[in-house]
Amino acid sequence: MRIIVVGGGIAGMGAADRLREAGHDIVLLEQDAEAGGRCRSVQWHGVWAVTGAFAFLCAETNLTDLARKLGIDQPDGMVDLTAAHQWNVLVERKRTEAFGAFDLISAAKHPAIPLLEKAKLLATLPKLAQVAVAGDPRDITSAAALDDVNACEYFRKFSPTFVDYFLEPCVAMFCGYGEDDYSLGWTAWSTAGRLSWSGDRIWSFKERGAGRITFELGRSLAADPRVEVRLGCRAVEVRHHQDGVEVDIVAEGRAETLRGDAVVMAAPGNKVAALMPALDAERRAFFDAIDYAGHHIVYYLLDRPKGDLLGTYVLPAADGFRRTGNLRFTDMGDGTTFAHSQWKDWGCRQQADASTADLLTIAWSDVVDALPQLADTRVIDSFISQQPDAICKRPKGYIGNLRRFLDLGPLPRVAFCGDYLTNSTVGQAHWSGLTAAQELMARL
Repeated sequence: MRIIVVGGGIAGMGAADRLREAGHDIVLLEQDAEAGGRCRSVQWHGVWAVTGAFAFLCAETNLTDLARKLGIDQPDGMVDLTAAHQWNVLVERKRTEAFGAFDLISAAKHPAIPLLEKAKLLATLPKLAQVAVAGDPRDITSAAALDDVNACEYFRKFSPTFVDYFLEPCVAMFCGYGEDDYSLGWTAWSTAGRLSWSGDRIWSFKERGAGRITFELGRSLAADPRVEVRLGCRAVEVRHHQDGVEVDIVAEGRAETLRGDAVVMAAPGNKVAALMPALDAERRAFFDAIDYAGHHIVYYLLDRPKGDLLGTYVLPAADGFRRTGNLRFTDMGDGTTFAHSQWKDWGCRQQADASTADLLTIAWSDVVDALPQLADTRVIDSFISQQPDAICKRPKGYIGNLRRFLDLGPLPRVAFCGDYLTNSTVGQAHWSGLTAAQELMARL
């Protein structure tokens, strides 16, 4: 069969990889000049700067299997980033509080939580543990029981300190989310399951960082005579019928219609409805409701050694840091420091029309606002990776909407994949592509 994959992120690449292994002819469409989506990296001043995802979870074995298949799993080429993901919250702009693992039990035991709040918070854990233990780590809909409650609203009743100085800044650091962007169900499922960030080791590559896995997979796909990788190619419309599919594209200013036996829709969830105007009302309603959080990353080369700066600062919205969520600093050993800041969704939306120069100026002002000791530091160079649609939001009701969408069943000759069907880690998104490929082949 000839299968068209719309979207060259890790989900679409995973689907293409699985399908070509089964002997199908693949056309992979990616509108950017390089495949990889939000898992890419660029070399800047001798450092590999990632432009989206920073690391992988060891529990997501589909990625370690992929690295092995690509021949890039050599121990000397990989790096353990577990310690680098320990984080310090800047509390009331005065002091830092170190936090360890990202899980609710560790947070509830933390000395920064007042004793009375701690007792109330610990009392909520058995209910959440039931969801976490019973939940399927590959199925977000298994957490639907707590989907009708906003996570921050729920926990604020028991511990405002926990929400302001652990939950909001931590989720904002990883996802860019605001307080209304995630339900209690998603929080319990994504932070306490077997494939979660809690208690697991985090890894990446020394060369290219997280972006190496998509770089090498892209090379492998492009070298396969059964795969046609079309970069700089924008899908305009996707149509499906009983006998096949058609995809209208624009590449280098020229319009063309591709025909195939099936299509894998691997575009971000908030782009799907526009690409498929013939969708039925129920499916269209699901896709129209999907929203993504922005998560810009700004890189700096500073003309100073790291000195007494900590490795990581996480900035709470409760203390006025609504735009920038966290800062990281790495001493380069030559008198300079490599640094970066990450924006929350609120900041990305507020400055959606700003120029690149203005964004860099605003971002540095946020750094100095958080750490005034950097006011006189010379910025040798800087650049920004803009990610206005970085991570799918999971507000209350989202899991229920997803369940209803899945219950509609598949469309003829169409499979969907992407982070909106599961979680937004690289491994989960990749798994959704593998699953879409398997389901499509089973139906056809």
